[in-house]
Amino acid sequence: MNIDSLESERLRIKPFSEGDLGHCRRFRREVFGLDESRGAAQRWLRWTLDSYRELANLGQPPYADYAVVLKDGGGFVGSVGIVPTLVPWGALKGNAEDSLLSPEIGLFWGILPEYRRRGYATEAAGALLDYLFNEMQARQAVATTERDNIASQRIMEKLGMRLFENPTAEPAWCQVVGFSANPQGK
Repeated sequence: MNIDSLESERLRIKPFSEGDLGHCRRFRREVFGLDESRGAAQRWLRWTLDSYRELANLGQPPYADYAVVLKDGGGFVGSVGIVPTLVPWGALKGNAEDSLLSPEIGLFWGILPEYRRRGYATEAAGALLDYLFNEMQARQAVATTERDNIASQRIMEKLGMRLFENPTAEPAWCQVVGFSANPQGK
């Protein structure tokens, strides 16, 4: 399994390349607040590039970050990705005593500040969700966020995800979980 390129109406989702170091550093700083050195960003990019190859060689899902660029002009707008995600379904469904975690295929997205509020996150995440369901034949997918990240919750809703709220504050990244089942599933 490998993602060479996905396209939506306005965007192209592609693997990062060695030439994307500047975009990666800026993205990680402006979206995730990481103030990291050039060397740290290079290590992250190298790890990402290696993961494309190694996961494909193992026949595993393409868990990785991918660049989101404008089809018209190729400008870098952000990143989407597929990540392994642990979800406490029992707690989310109201059983506070069931804290067991279930591994799931997770989506993430992040858009540079100047490109937000234009629908790019929804469009890119939607293309990736379509890939998961149509190409990978994934049974389901999730996305996670914090309670105060209303923008990500709205994107989850636009993607048709059902939202679950974690009754506890931890883990912080899993306070709200969006869930989507493959419409082709039985």
